[in-house]
Amino acid sequence: MTDQIAVAVGVAEELSRELDEDYVGLWVLPWLIRRDWPEVSDDVVRAISKSILRALTSIDVVLGDVDGDTGQFLPWDCDDPVEAAMDMWVQLRHDPRLGEIAWLVRVERPHP
Repeated sequence: MTDQIAVAVGVAEELSRELDEDYVGLWVLPWLIRRDWPEVSDDVVRAISKSILRALTSIDVVLGDVDGDTGQFLPWDCDDPVEAAMDMWVQLRHDPRLGEIAWLVRVERPHP
């Protein structure tokens, strides 16, 4: 469990830094996890990814698509974007690749 937590924290921090600069494809999550923990199972990769997505989307990250013509980010309009993304991931039967499933973007949330 300690390995899983250490990898999750490191990957979440790296992903957060990347989101400071640009959109990040969902495919980056499993790539970063497997880079840091090569022998990890597919189920653990998905579990770590889901935890990271939950944490980031609870703060200031949104999942969606990027319009291929305009480059505009289009946030998903669904009740649980993280669960939707994870369902799509399972249906793929492999880790998402470049452009598959979703993109993440950091958004400025209004202050209460």
